[in-house]
Amino acid sequence: MRIDRLMAALLGLVLLAGTARAQNYPERPITLIVPFAAGGASDVSSRIMAESMGKILGQSIVVENVAGAGGATGSLRGKNATPDGYTIGFGHMGTHAASVATNPKLPYDPRKDFDYLGVHLTTPNMIIVRKDFPAATLQEFVAWAKANGKKLKMGHNGVGSLSHLTCLLFFQQAGVEPTYVVYRGFGQTINDILSGAIDGTCDLVASVRGHVMGGSVRGFGLAAAQRTPLLPDVPTSIEGGLPGFQAESWLGLYAPKGLPAPILAKLREAAVKALDDPMVQQKFQDIGGSVPPPADRGGQRMLEIVNRDVERWMEVARKAGGVEEGK
Repeated sequence: MRIDRLMAALLGLVLLAGTARAQNYPERPITLIVPFAAGGASDVSSRIMAESMGKILGQSIVVENVAGAGGATGSLRGKNATPDGYTIGFGHMGTHAASVATNPKLPYDPRKDFDYLGVHLTTPNMIIVRKDFPAATLQEFVAWAKANGKKLKMGHNGVGSLSHLTCLLFFQQAGVEPTYVVYRGFGQTINDILSGAIDGTCDLVASVRGHVMGGSVRGFGLAAAQRTPLLPDVPTSIEGGLPGFQAESWLGLYAPKGLPAPILAKLREAAVKALDDPMVQQKFQDIGGSVPPPADRGGQRMLEIVNRDVERWMEVARKAGGVEEGK
């Protein structure tokens, strides 16, 4: 009986200590792992969320860029982090859905290895090519690709990345097999497009909008049902004759699995408050994205979206006959 009472007392102390930690959280800066190089939409949107959530939580949130393997390197670090609320991570349709289909050796399972904070941004994908590419429309681009096949060089940011999967879907719809060139991040990809080393890429409007508006690249084939007011002159894939090319990407935040419930609730609440801020919404619009409606933002909803998109991209990969590194 004495041992039972002692164990009960110790358990009570542990619970009290955990509650106290949750009430005082956060007591020091938080690290936000972004699994891509600085400069792209993933990095920019993460920094917008980090700044706003940090103010709400009363502690700074420091972004750490951990690029490599199409986002798998940084995502694995996020998965293996101590679940105490001081390390959170960024994920998107590529790292936390399509990667299951494209990487048989993926060192994490996005369906069960994370506690999701919620989706914070959606943005359609599109095709861009170097400004001197010999095609002015999506139809002309497809015709050129069919005539030249492997001569067409398309860059992407790693197997399983959004740019990779978007290109894969596009060329399945077009019935073309280009040559893929793999990079560590959007910065390297766009530099080689600008220099003429490769022909183009498939990526987020939020990443490529500035280059399209500036005329340094040519954009066509928006993977959406309607044109975006951010690039009103870019026709949709439906207008271009490829209605099956539909790919609106989502971006969101997560924590390693096993986060104490009170801390997870605080982080989710901070994310919701950040997205309700008109200044945050305007910043996302400025980079080519939009804040999803409240019903599509939360942590549970993000898990549902992850599960849905895992199935979708597995079907794309099956049609491709599997996806291997470097292709």
